[in-house]
Amino acid sequence: MGNPTTDLRFTPALAFDIRQVLERHGYRLPESSPHLQTLVLTRSMRALRHLVEIYEGRTA
Repeated sequence: MGNPTTDLRFTPALAFDIRQVLERHGYRLPESSPHLQTLVLTRSMRALRHLVEIYEGRTA
């Protein structure tokens, strides 16, 4: 189990892979504005980090 702030496995490539899986299953980013897409991707990264921590048993 790694430290969430120094875990070298948590890379942009991981986020890109997850995005590809979501899109392959029909999920899409909102098309309204680049600013909104940035906000959504930022929130998604936070959620992904939380999911990783749960998956490895680092959170209760």
